[in-house]
Amino acid sequence: MTIRLIATDLDGTFFGPDHVPTPRNVAAINAARAAGITAVAVTGRSHFSAAAQAISNGADLQWLIGSNGGHRYNYASGLIEERLTFPTDTIVDMVGHVRQELGDVGFGFETADRILWDARFRELSPFNLEGKPRTGAIHDPATLADVGKLFVAHPELTTVDLVNRLTPHLQPGHNVTTSGAPFVEVTPEGADKGAALSRLCDQLGIAAHEVIAFGDNQNDLTMLRWAGRGVAMGNALPMVSDAADEQAPSNTDDGVAQVVEAMLAAAP
Repeated sequence: MTIRLIATDLDGTFFGPDHVPTPRNVAAINAARAAGITAVAVTGRSHFSAAAQAISNGADLQWLIGSNGGHRYNYASGLIEERLTFPTDTIVDMVGHVRQELGDVGFGFETADRILWDARFRELSPFNLEGKPRTGAIHDPATLADVGKLFVAHPELTTVDLVNRLTPHLQPGHNVTTSGAPFVEVTPEGADKGAALSRLCDQLGIAAHEVIAFGDNQNDLTMLRWAGRGVAMGNALPMVSDAADEQAPSNTDDGVAQVVEAMLAAAP
């Protein structure tokens, strides 16, 4: 199988435990780029929190698909090429319905350039991945016009249970998943990693069997299932390992690099 595109999740995959790309992973991706292979980051993070961080150690990435497939950033142009959003009335309806069904929940709202959190969410999840306090308060979601992702936190339910409880109350086509953080994420129809990667590959003339994808968490499932070669990290959730074609070493052992190095070494 000839690989023409590498798609990699960031946290728990391409990033080390410090949430930055490891030098060995960067070197492997850059070697793949030198061999003519396209490299894409596919993450639950937004472009404004991930685009610079993903290339902070010099990785030659060409696109960043953010918000679990909700938008696509082009590194060469510096432009957002695609962004999917909810209508404002849909957000208001979802918030009201989820509150009615699940009670004491907190919400966050990702817009084009920031994330806003209500008071209850900041109580339940006061710090971000880097350990910094969450800023940006919101009191009325009806004032927002460009929400691309809804965050939901619950004081008692696990994220897997919360996904299961939310799913029946969403509109057809909406996606709900988790990336390992203590909350779940809801995105519009078409905003999942597999669908977003498929759309990019269609534009590039790359078929699914020419793609290798790496991931570790529930939000990576659609991407790993779509790619011709889906690789779960050694630190992946069991459901992710079960869905993948193969398993790499963990992110702490530069699993992405080990697989890419072997792939390049075996290339004719």
